[in-house]
Amino acid sequence: MPAIIVDKDKCKKDKLCVMECPMKIISVDDSGIPQTLNTAESMCIECGHCVAVCPHGALSLPMLKAEECQDIHQQWNPGVTVIENYFKGRRSIRRFKKDIVKKDDLMKLMEIAAYAPTGHNSRTVEYIVYTQKEEIHVLIKHVIDWMHTMIINSPEIAKSMHFDMITKAWEDGVDTVTHSAPVIIVAHGKKSNPNTQTSCTIALTHLELIAPALGLGCCWAGYFSWCAMVYHPLKKALQIPDGNNVYGTMLVGYPLVRYYRIPYREAIIEWR
Repeated sequence: MPAIIVDKDKCKKDKLCVMECPMKIISVDDSGIPQTLNTAESMCIECGHCVAVCPHGALSLPMLKAEECQDIHQQWNPGVTVIENYFKGRRSIRRFKKDIVKKDDLMKLMEIAAYAPTGHNSRTVEYIVYTQKEEIHVLIKHVIDWMHTMIINSPEIAKSMHFDMITKAWEDGVDTVTHSAPVIIVAHGKKSNPNTQTSCTIALTHLELIAPALGLGCCWAGYFSWCAMVYHPLKKALQIPDGNNVYGTMLVGYPLVRYYRIPYREAIIEWR
């Protein structure tokens, strides 16, 4: 099976696919029609650049037909003013409404997040989405148990991370681990792939930025992720497959309050 499929009637021989292929496995024959090198099948990372860049829809991959791809809207760029306000207005949400998050909103969130870049187009990010309050409560209890062991075995670290305050709050009925979020999204993947950790971080970052457009808010669950990486009882409860690690956790729900101002932030830059 060829690595790329070319519709010769549509091809305008502009060589855009040749220029854009990140693996440099596309060339042209004597007539100017794109063709692949002998190493194409083993080197192609199935990124779809060649399919996406052709304005005429002349190229397809065996698993990715041009006619099955969604077109990019001509007015896709809302401009830097809108994007700047959207990005700067992002806040970590720690107070959520008690409303159940609509399945359609979660599906759309995950659908868009799937387009986040991954190293070498490895696409190793896997998700577990928790929406049941009882299940989430059990998971939080594992985090609290881990914090108690840390207070005993690593008191300096536990003190610096305020584990005593968090466990006391839990005993008093206050959840500062997940902030009573109605949804927890755990990102995990194969630890054997060096791209997985970064890919999970990028994917969850995309997810967090998409969320406000759907009326949702997010917060990174650092304590939860840390525990999931090192505490066997939580790893077992999550049923993470052998060979996989948890690389990030996101809390999701409808924000209880809205924000009206953008606190100032300054980039730390050394120009060279």
